[in-house]
Amino acid sequence: MPTDLHYLTDHYKKKIESLNALDAPLNFLFITDMHNRLHELAYRNDSPEHQRPFELAVNAIDSIQYILDRCPGIAFVVSGGDIGNDYDPDPARVRASHHEVMDALYRLSVPVHCCIGNHDDAIGNAIDRGDDTRPFAILPGEMHNLCMKYNPTKENYYYHDVDTAERGYRFVFLNTSDRPFETDENGQQPFGWRDEISDKQAKWFETVALDTDRAVIVVSHAPLFNAGLFGTQDMPNPFKPYDDLLNAPRVQYAVKHAGNVVMLLAGHLHYDNLLYNEGILTVTTLSSYAQEWAPTSPRREVGTVTETAFDVFSIKDRTVYITRFGAGEDRVGHLARL
Repeated sequence: MPTDLHYLTDHYKKKIESLNALDAPLNFLFITDMHNRLHELAYRNDSPEHQRPFELAVNAIDSIQYILDRCPGIAFVVSGGDIGNDYDPDPARVRASHHEVMDALYRLSVPVHCCIGNHDDAIGNAIDRGDDTRPFAILPGEMHNLCMKYNPTKENYYYHDVDTAERGYRFVFLNTSDRPFETDENGQQPFGWRDEISDKQAKWFETVALDTDRAVIVVSHAPLFNAGLFGTQDMPNPFKPYDDLLNAPRVQYAVKHAGNVVMLLAGHLHYDNLLYNEGILTVTTLSSYAQEWAPTSPRREVGTVTETAFDVFSIKDRTVYITRFGAGEDRVGHLARL
C-alpha cells in the first residue's frame, strides 16, 4: 500500500504558491544527506522501551512528485549524496538502502543529477567496524550504475548545460570521493573517509568544465572550502581551520580565477550555511535525514513535515531564492559575479 504523504504535502501549499508566483526562469530542487534507514538501524538495535519512530527517505522523495506536479517550472532534481545506510553491518541491507533511494528518485518525472557522498561507497564504516571491506565496497563502476543515469560520460563527475531566457548556465557535478580504490596486500580497501578530487578530475574541471561562457554553478557533496562554514568540525567548536578535501587548493584556484563560477552548492555538513567567498555565493543545506546535531539545528520530529528538509532553488536576475520544504527556513542569495 502506498504511504499516505499528507503529513508532508499538507504543508507544501504556500511554498508552491510562492514558487509559481515568483515565475523564475530557472528552478531546480536539491536534496542531500538522506542517510536512508539509519534511524531504522537504531530502532532494530534498541530495546522495545527505547525504540523510537524513524523516517524513510522514500517518503520525502515521493512527496517531491507532489511539488513537481504543481510547479512545472522545476527543471530537474539534484541529489547531494549520502543516500543510504552504510552503518548497517549487513552489506546487502546497505545496498538495499541505496537502491531504495535511487529507485524513488528515478520515479520522479524530471531528470535527477547526482553527486557522490563520502558515505556512499560504504568503505569508511566497514573499516571502522573492522569488517572485511570487500563485500561492502561500492566501487566506482557499481556507483556509476547506481546513480549516474543522467550522466553522459563514463566518469562519476560531469556537467549539464541549461539555457534560460536570461542566460545560459552550466551545472558541474563534482565527485569529492574521487580517491584511489586500491587494495592492500590483504585485498582490503585502505582509504575510508578520504575526501578527494583526483588530478584527473581537477584537470577536467580546469580545461573542460570551466571552458564555457556560461555562468557556472558547481555542485558537490563536500564543500570545496571549509573557511567560515558551520559544521566542518564537531561541537562545541564547529569550525575547521583548514581544508580537508585533498586537492582542494588546485580546485579552489580554478574556481576563483575562472571568472564564470557564480555559486557553490554542497551538502555534507547537515547544516544551512550561506556566505560569500570572493564574491562567489556559497551554500550548504540541512540534511534531509532527521538529525539535530547542534543546538542551533532546526527542530526535527519524525511523523511531521520537519522529518525532512530539501530546497527549491529559483534563480531570477541575479537573485537566488531558496525555498525550504520541511525543517528550516527560506533563504535568499545574490549572484555577485554575474
